[in-house]
Amino acid sequence: MENEKSQRKKTLGEEGMIHHPSSQDYIEKIPLKDKTEGEGFELLIRKKFEVDPTTGCSLLFRKYYSGLCGHAVRFIYSKEIAEDIVSDLFFDFWKNKKYELVQKSYSAYLYKSVRNRCLNYLKSNLNLHSKISLQDANDIQIEELPEDILYLDDLVKRINDAVNDLPPICRKVFLLHRFEGKKQKEIAEELGLSIRTIEAHIYKALQWLKLVISEKN
Repeated sequence: MENEKSQRKKTLGEEGMIHHPSSQDYIEKIPLKDKTEGEGFELLIRKKFEVDPTTGCSLLFRKYYSGLCGHAVRFIYSKEIAEDIVSDLFFDFWKNKKYELVQKSYSAYLYKSVRNRCLNYLKSNLNLHSKISLQDANDIQIEELPEDILYLDDLVKRINDAVNDLPPICRKVFLLHRFEGKKQKEIAEELGLSIRTIEAHIYKALQWLKLVISEKN
C-alpha cells in the first residue's frame, strides 16, 4: 500500500519537489467556497495540458495538494485519509484524462471533487445519509446549489462540535491519532497510558461521531 501511494505521488511530480504539509498546515481555516484562481494561471495550465498533460497534472498537484488536503481534513478529521483521498483524486484525474472534461476552473473542479469524495467516505464510514446529490468526479458541472453549500457548512460544524464535545483525554487521543497521524504506541508513550486504553478512546470517539452525525441526518 505504501509503495502504491508513493508511486502515485511520484507520477505527478519529481521526487523531492512535492510538498507534504505537516498537520499544522491543516489547522488553517479554508473557505468552503474556493477562491477562484486568476485567469492567467488557468490559461497557463490549460496550455500546459495541450502540450504535455503529465506536466499540467504535476503543476496542479504541486499547487493544490496542500490546500486540498486541508479542505478534506475539515470533513474527515484524518490527515492520512485526507492525503489518500487527494492523491487518489489526482491519480484518477491524470490516468483517466479527467482534465479533458474541465471547461472552466481546474481549482473549482478539484475542490468540488474532494468534497464529493469526502462525503462519500463519510457515507460509508459514519452512517451519513446525505440529502444532497453527490456527483461523481466525472461531473464537469462545478456550480453548487445554495442548499448544498449550507448542508456542507452545517456538516463541518457538526463534526467540529462532536469532536469538541468529547471528554478532554478522549479528544486529545483522537486528534493525535487521526489529525496528526500518530500510532497508538506513540500516543500511549506520550500520554503515559496503556495501548489498550488508547484503543478504547479511539473507538469511543469514532462511535460518538457516528452517533451524532447519523442522528442529525
